[in-house]
Amino acid sequence: MWFVYALSASVLWGISYAASGRAIERGVPPLVFFTVYAGVAMTMGLAALLVTGKLDTLTRLGQTLGGDLFWLSVAVLASAVGTLMIYLAIGDKNATLASLVEISYPVFVALFSWLFFRAVQFNGWTLVGAALVLSGVVVVFLANRH
Repeated sequence: MWFVYALSASVLWGISYAASGRAIERGVPPLVFFTVYAGVAMTMGLAALLVTGKLDTLTRLGQTLGGDLFWLSVAVLASAVGTLMIYLAIGDKNATLASLVEISYPVFVALFSWLFFRAVQFNGWTLVGAALVLSGVVVVFLANRH
């Protein structure tokens, strides 16, 4: 199912970026868009936890994660700031170009997985793919510097 979930996320992010680009172009400040997004996400998350009977897991996070509660905090903070950054990028340029640069994030997933946890999640072909992705980001940047 991981592939279906990942592909679904990709399609939904495409819809989201196109629609958010329109809203931001029409005058919704990126910070306001982010705040609405965060509020909806929190409401949906709490509702899903309530419906599935897992709301009590929130009170046990420290117990469940122990010392890794720090990494949950890092992940949540990085996700929130990253989401705000993409909306700011969309506001400064457009959704398509912002997403073409953002698509380089798998390179950083591999880098930080290794830096933080010494987890090697790539091989030679993965490095070739990462180089191609980063080359694409450079092309997009150079073609759109104005």
